[in-house]
Amino acid sequence: MNIFLLSIIDNSIEGAMIRFSQLPINSSLLNNHHLETLGNSVKKIVDTYIGFFKSINIAPFQYQYNTNRIEKRFELTAINSRPLDGIDKKLLSIITFPIKKAVIPINFHLHQSTRIFLYTGIGAFESVSNTIVFFLYELSISDDLIRYTPTSLRYLDNILFEDDLSKFNSGRELANSFGKNYSKFQQDCREYFRDTFYQFHNKIKMMKVLEDVMLSDLSLKEIAYKNKFLDYNSMYRIFRTKYRFPIHCIPRLMIQI
Repeated sequence: MNIFLLSIIDNSIEGAMIRFSQLPINSSLLNNHHLETLGNSVKKIVDTYIGFFKSINIAPFQYQYNTNRIEKRFELTAINSRPLDGIDKKLLSIITFPIKKAVIPINFHLHQSTRIFLYTGIGAFESVSNTIVFFLYELSISDDLIRYTPTSLRYLDNILFEDDLSKFNSGRELANSFGKNYSKFQQDCREYFRDTFYQFHNKIKMMKVLEDVMLSDLSLKEIAYKNKFLDYNSMYRIFRTKYRFPIHCIPRLMIQI
């Protein structure tokens, strides 16, 4: 798995946790029921992203997802009285005091025993009890499966995130605009993206749709328009028919929270 695709997975899940943490949640309302709802929502986010990335052939089967929730609770008045190491130390190093937000996004890597681990989730601050509760999930991949992409292919990042690709009439014209031979451009895309340029560009659009469906209250038609699909039907077809990941299976967490 090349490092670019791994970063796409990590950054997408991190972005979703950041956006989830920005939903209007008051820390004074975080009783046990609300905390459990938040914890369940975190799992839905990770479950959905991992299922999606497998459907669009970005996450390999060797990319392991531990579906067991890691839950940690700290009374902030007592944290200096106990030795901290590993995950606990990393978690509390992320927190900025005094805590001003009810929900804090958590995403960090640890390198252990020839594997790279991503821990993702949230910290929920209970202001009444001065306690923070972490809900985390663990993703990991072996070091020897990670392939670092040659710097000569980094130009594809600029093309992929070009603001307006519609101004190019063809892939050949797109490649020429960046001074690249079309055949070499196609070859580079298959090495970097494991796909054609336009198919991978559609996957990037789908990632944005996924986040909007889960974490906004926009209608599906509004989401299709926002993410530059021709219409709702074209967005629906690419999810359901091409990649067998129907939009109606994506949880609408903004509505549920």
